[in-house]
Amino acid sequence: MKSAVAEDYVGWLDGLWQERLKSSAGHKPELSIGILLWPGFPLMSLTGIVEALRHAADFGDHSRPLYCRWSIMGGSDAIASCGLRVQSDAPYTNPNDFDYIAVIGGLLPQLKAAPARHRDYLRVAAAAGVPIIGVCTGVFVLAEEGLLAGHKASIHPYHAQDFRTAFPRIAMSTRQDFIDEVTRITVPGGVSILALMTELVRRHSGADRAAKVVHQLSLTGRKGVSAFDRGRVNDIPRVDDPRIQRAVVLIESRKGCGVTSEHAAEMAGLSARQFSRLFRETVGVAPKRYILDTRLRYARFLVENSSMAMTAIAFETGFADCAHFSTAFRSRFDVTPRDARAGRAVRGGRAA
Repeated sequence: MKSAVAEDYVGWLDGLWQERLKSSAGHKPELSIGILLWPGFPLMSLTGIVEALRHAADFGDHSRPLYCRWSIMGGSDAIASCGLRVQSDAPYTNPNDFDYIAVIGGLLPQLKAAPARHRDYLRVAAAAGVPIIGVCTGVFVLAEEGLLAGHKASIHPYHAQDFRTAFPRIAMSTRQDFIDEVTRITVPGGVSILALMTELVRRHSGADRAAKVVHQLSLTGRKGVSAFDRGRVNDIPRVDDPRIQRAVVLIESRKGCGVTSEHAAEMAGLSARQFSRLFRETVGVAPKRYILDTRLRYARFLVENSSMAMTAIAFETGFADCAHFSTAFRSRFDVTPRDARAGRAVRGGRAA
């Protein structure tokens, strides 16, 4: 049975979206991704892409590909690493018809077993300037085709040594959910694909659509970042001005990190001065204060529900160093991060 609160929240997000659609012309998909599957591909990477697009594409849970579109190309079946067979639904399509081409690699010994036309298509897409996403060992495919020259790659720790050995000249990281370098995006697979898809939905379809994706896909009950997201999205303040509401959802969907008051004002379609005045009137605090408070709420959650080092939490939540993080945390909660982790009372209560 659907929760009334959850259903109401999704309806509210859809309402924000509907208001935006009234001022847009036509019925063109806002985000379109063409997918190439390699033999032995991880099913989770495929479902992470498709499910995020499905929830962003339509109202409620209707799942029609109205405002987001996805297509598995190649004209033949591909067998996932779990043994399930997935059928393509389109031939090789003009890459310019898509915003991105996603390459989902398979088991390393099977990388050469994909149709040669897959690689031919990739080269055509790259020449056309269409951004290419390397997912899981799809990053290896991009490197083999010379498409990562001058780029840094996000690699799963399990494949790190294999990648270093095969491509010693390509910079890599095993600590990032994804690396976006405009024409090349790399993501190590697993749950990281959801972080990437949430960002792409936000970028192309808006913060309200991204918040819906976060809400609909945050299903796990474990105490982790997804648990924080679940509690957070239901606590987003609701205000009457849709421009300010859009900015609030943007800030919350990014946990206050990597977003500025100026960025939020631009998304709201307001000047910095107008935005600051309206935000303070409707939300009750200045936008810069709200952004900082959002970062600190996320930091408090990580302090109380994870084993991450304080320095790692500081960097994760956008602070330059641990000293600045500790000072801001204590100013907000009347307790140091270390004391909060030890179980001492935090002003405003403990994170759920």
